[in-house]
Amino acid sequence: MANIERSLTFRCSDDCEMSGCPGHMGILFYQSTSDAYSFSVNGRVLHFERGELQALLDLLRSLDRIDAVQVGP
Repeated sequence: MANIERSLTFRCSDDCEMSGCPGHMGILFYQSTSDAYSFSVNGRVLHFERGELQALLDLLRSLDRIDAVQVGP
């Protein structure tokens, strides 16, 4: 049983403030017992089970565009 947390600072693609994007912290939580993922940013939390997250990643990979989010192999 493990609770794993990873975080990343990023800038959003549009100016979320008049002075520009100050940066945001995205946090991914993984809970191995329930095989569940949660992503938290700006007070919002998205919950995924393994199949849902895998489907999202596969769909992002299928975009195959230079101007889209790049997802590794």
